[in-house]
Amino acid sequence: MPIIVDKDNKRRKIAIACTELLLEKGLKDLRISEIAKTAGIGKGTVYDYFTNKEDVVFEIIRNIIQEHQDNLNERSNENTTTREKVYYLFDFYLCEFKEYKQHLEVYKEYIAATLSTDDKSMIEFNRECTTFIHQMLTKIIFDGISKGEIKAVAENLITGIMVSERGFMLMDWSENIINKKVFKVYLNTIFDLIEIKDEKNSITF
Repeated sequence: MPIIVDKDNKRRKIAIACTELLLEKGLKDLRISEIAKTAGIGKGTVYDYFTNKEDVVFEIIRNIIQEHQDNLNERSNENTTTREKVYYLFDFYLCEFKEYKQHLEVYKEYIAATLSTDDKSMIEFNRECTTFIHQMLTKIIFDGISKGEIKAVAENLITGIMVSERGFMLMDWSENIINKKVFKVYLNTIFDLIEIKDEKNSITF
């Protein structure tokens, strides 16, 4: 009886095994032979699951985004406020957990490569990631509006919040400064303005 391989799961495992390698080498110097060695597979097997090294990095980023989405879902229930959910969504940037710091470093390496390339697959993947996170934030905000937690005008702030978070991160990386506290103040100020005050959703971080 032939062995059935879960190709999606195998892709995920190979990518996860190569996360540290990406941080060590950087995308530019990453080699398929090194990916194969790190994942404990043959070089040809890498091409059974990935088109190129960029495709491996895409899978690493997808895993990170999925992990953060799972974390958001696990920490959220009917009593979780909109403000809290937005913070959980941006834990990727704001949290001090060691594993999240690694995720942020991986994403930093990826963004640096994206900003300096005209590779269409990388640009399109970056757009895909941004769209996905934007959709998550949109759902959080609209759920908050429908529950009467926040004012309807919050709908107009979704793109601005997304752009601001990316901007704060890029400033951190390019200027070697830490803007996390400033971004937290920014988010808290927004929610101070849009929350409907007779609800129990005035928690700040």
